[in-house]
Amino acid sequence: MSAAGPSAAEPAEDSPAPPPLPKVTPAEVALEEPLPPLKTQPNAFLPPPVTTTLPQDLPPGEGAADPTPFPPAVTAFMIDRDGCDHFRGEEAYDADRAAFLEENLRQLCTGTDARLAALRGRYAGNPDVIAALAHYEDRIEGGAE
Repeated sequence: MSAAGPSAAEPAEDSPAPPPLPKVTPAEVALEEPLPPLKTQPNAFLPPPVTTTLPQDLPPGEGAADPTPFPPAVTAFMIDRDGCDHFRGEEAYDADRAAFLEENLRQLCTGTDARLAALRGRYAGNPDVIAALAHYEDRIEGGAE
């Protein structure tokens, strides 16, 4: 700044402020015309929103299966054994994974051989239960895993 007065970078105190620059995007500068606001333009790249309506609970129709087809002990066994079979097929690719799998196998698989045999004996007269248990291996514990 010189002693004679303000420099070009400093406006004089009595001069009016310059008008604000318009806010434009690089695309608008290149087009030399403003773009319409995005909110008014439909986005052709997005599919329409998906609306899902869930069916109302309906009463079972004729011939509908019983919603609880198996005794609770059978259902509990099937849940445990299905979880057991899932983890039996998993790979232990590191020490943490091996520990995780071992814990789940211990919790879900231990005792299922005996439970399966007991359920097959207890429900031998129930063909639906026997059919549901038919696909389970008789012995998976004790090194047969």
